[in-house]
Amino acid sequence: MWIFTKYGFVSVVQHNSIDGYFQVKSRVIGPLEILWPEHTVEVIDWADYRFRITLKKELVNSVLLKQIQGVQYTSFKDECRKDIDYHDELVKIWSIMHNYQMNMERKVA
Repeated sequence: MWIFTKYGFVSVVQHNSIDGYFQVKSRVIGPLEILWPEHTVEVIDWADYRFRITLKKELVNSVLLKQIQGVQYTSFKDECRKDIDYHDELVKIWSIMHNYQMNMERKVA
């Protein structure tokens, strides 16, 4: 599952060999350090997602639920303007998904 937080983008997947654990991956280290500061981030130079943390599913769920419950903004992209590089990438993603919506609507019409 891809998740875009105000701190950055993470990918959450079932750990490939540990039941009850997720591997949370990111392209940059920041979101992992911010969301799970008490855990060590693994750095894998050869991987597509270079930064990873292996965590119990319950811990991942509780942290992400707190993020959802803490939403006070009315525009996600605007909330992310503090990191202009991240914001600019979010605008590109927004545009791609908007195009997807328009294409799907044309197929229905």
